[in-house]
Amino acid sequence: MRFHRTMLAALAASAALLPATPALAQAAGEESAVPDRSCERDCLIGLLRDHMAALAAKDPSKAPFAANVMFTENNVPISIGQGLWKTVTGVDQVGLEVADKVTGNAAWFGSVKENGAPAIYAVRIHVKDGKIDEVESVVHRKSGLPAPFGDVTKMVHDPEFNEILPPEQRRSRERMLAIADSYFDTVEVNDGQVFAPFSDDCGRLENGISTTAPTPGRTGGNAAALATGCRAQFELGLYKINKRVRRDFFIVDEERGVAVGRGFFDHANEWDHYLLTNGREMKTALKWPNSITLLEAFRIKNAEIQRIEAVFTYVPYFKNNPFWRPDSKVPTYAPKPAECDDACVDQTTRKVVASFAGNKWHDVNWAPKVGYAENSVGIRVGEGIWAGVSAVDQNPLVIADAKAGKGVWIGRIEEHGQPAWGAFTVSYDGKNVGSIDVLVRRKEYGAPYVEPNGGTSFAELAPAERTSAKAMRAATESFYKAMNTKGGKAPANVSTECRWAVNGQEVGDCVSPFGGPVLSSLEQVRDREVLAVDEKRGLIVYRTFEDFPAVGGAEGTYPHTYQVVELFRFKGGKIERVEAFNSELPYGMKPHR
Repeated sequence: MRFHRTMLAALAASAALLPATPALAQAAGEESAVPDRSCERDCLIGLLRDHMAALAAKDPSKAPFAANVMFTENNVPISIGQGLWKTVTGVDQVGLEVADKVTGNAAWFGSVKENGAPAIYAVRIHVKDGKIDEVESVVHRKSGLPAPFGDVTKMVHDPEFNEILPPEQRRSRERMLAIADSYFDTVEVNDGQVFAPFSDDCGRLENGISTTAPTPGRTGGNAAALATGCRAQFELGLYKINKRVRRDFFIVDEERGVAVGRGFFDHANEWDHYLLTNGREMKTALKWPNSITLLEAFRIKNAEIQRIEAVFTYVPYFKNNPFWRPDSKVPTYAPKPAECDDACVDQTTRKVVASFAGNKWHDVNWAPKVGYAENSVGIRVGEGIWAGVSAVDQNPLVIADAKAGKGVWIGRIEEHGQPAWGAFTVSYDGKNVGSIDVLVRRKEYGAPYVEPNGGTSFAELAPAERTSAKAMRAATESFYKAMNTKGGKAPANVSTECRWAVNGQEVGDCVSPFGGPVLSSLEQVRDREVLAVDEKRGLIVYRTFEDFPAVGGAEGTYPHTYQVVELFRFKGGKIERVEAFNSELPYGMKPHR
């Protein structure tokens, strides 16, 4: 007892020496233990409407954006005022509006017009200190790819999203998150097992069209043609192609029973047909890996999902969301030409590309750290086209450059038997493969395109006809500089006999496009990188990115970027052939580095 009294006295004495103010701490990762509630629902909806009005006016100054606002369109960071902001020609007067006073987020679902054509649109804003500091938009345009696209003149947002629920029909924030997340659990590798609680009258609006109830006069291309209602479709296993659903939630409104999430459905398409739970065989609409990015709202009543509204569009497979996770760096790479000459690089490049057929990635001698990208998105080796390529060209064009430590392979690949152009850049130091960058162009993206039938063959030139690597670099840079000059003329080092091909299709001579409509609509050719040079055959290969903002474009045009692998053939110091292979990307997308 004496010990306890002594200890208590000592503790009391030491406590007297402490400051009178109590020590406080906030939760990890939070700026304050008391959340900022200076902008609640009405305030958030007001700022959301300010954003929409500014978009309609094409004028960011009409909304209170923070000086450091981060803006993305289809998961690509660009400057506020770019992309759709330059091409928008109309905005719906009424959209689905939701907000969360706890997280400071608000979202809008509806449609816009872009260069006169309808597009489905959704946006998330985040507000801090009375300013919009984040804008995340998803824009779905009509294209040759299969996806729902409703008649925007008939699109109706269910009014129940705005109705306040009686207390007995509400659920806590945490329970609502669990219910909404169970929807994505059900969609992921959908095999008939249903984790989510659905109301009997559950309905889903995707890109402005109901996909749970048949549309009169419409057949095919809609899940409602096979099964009606949310639960019935999932019990049938219609969405088995969803290998992975990456997602999170940023809005929960307990009073109205609304939860809103964002994410990606990764369609690995590692197989091109599958069975429904009723035994019916289905075939995948696309034969290659792809992802859709989405914003999706759920109305939850009596602990059941009652209504769903989503806006989604295609992005390159495994695209990241920069608000969640930035791009990773490609590991550094140092070529060793003394240990591996051009013939060595050529042979290795062919072997590496051959290993894609049948997903034999383990046959490659990898470096300790490896970078791998498809259409400028970093992914894991063994995923993506590794899992779907059934054959590769036996007679490709290969440009090997030991000084750069790179080999470029151009030719035909087949994905579940469907042909496409492939351009592979393989980095090799004589022992290990350090990186692979893959560009794939499929016919579904439209002209110009000709089905590949082997790479072009270029014979060695006589010594007198050859051009030095330095001179080829200078000439191609002047070519790109002219492309970047509005109304620019073709440089003098372009032969009058030069022909230009894009994705295997001849598009004409190399001189007349300069000053013409196509190059006039080009904003810039950027991030140019020389991949490989072959002086003996007069070849130099670049990787570039071409931005087309579609400002003042024809109806149906929209902002986009091409990743391009471009081959120049020189003879006698002049460009006599240009062959480009491109893949469409969201506007402003940067290279994976």
